[in-house]
Amino acid sequence: MVADIFNEIDEELRRDKAQIWWKQYGKYVLAVCVVLVLGAGAYTWYQDQQKSEMRALADQYSAAQQTARTGSDADALKAFEDLAAKAGEKGIGLVARFQAAGLHIEAGDHAAAATAFEAIASDSAVEQLYRDLADVMAIMHSGIAGGSSNELLARIEPLAADGEPWRYTARMVGASLALTSGDMALAQDYLTKVADDDGAPTSARGQAAEILQAIKS
Repeated sequence: MVADIFNEIDEELRRDKAQIWWKQYGKYVLAVCVVLVLGAGAYTWYQDQQKSEMRALADQYSAAQQTARTGSDADALKAFEDLAAKAGEKGIGLVARFQAAGLHIEAGDHAAAATAFEAIASDSAVEQLYRDLADVMAIMHSGIAGGSSNELLARIEPLAADGEPWRYTARMVGASLALTSGDMALAQDYLTKVADDDGAPTSARGQAAEILQAIKS
């Protein structure tokens, strides 16, 4: 009974932490998507906007962003989903799909967020770089939604390997899953790899070091 209570408390903390994380860093994830998806072909994309169809998509994207800022969550979600369906798997359509998934996170519906990210990760029309990012996010929110930690750990392992583009985020997700499953050694291994890596983002290194200290104390 006591163990069940602690598990429920831990689950609530994980959900709250994920929502706080998304509010703090989600905009940067989306910004990375925008830069990576549109950056290399930004000039071409800008030229294409001169065409009526691209102008319409750009206007629809701006309207969806405005709805997300001032409208209801349901209306914003529909706006981004409609845009994604219309624009396709690349460019502005892909960014809209990530933003739709982000709205599920903000609403606290991690199962729906995981499903949305899974759809991107499994879409062969999407470039592998963004599929991998979506996979990391899907695994994270599947874990928060109560998915099997052992199964999710097996999925995160290749994404956390040296040289993988999203390895730092994947390693933090792996550490969280390992802690949930009770594998302290694996959790410490993932956290140490982040904390000791000079190439990791400063915020990630600090967070990893803080968790390591808490584990060892």
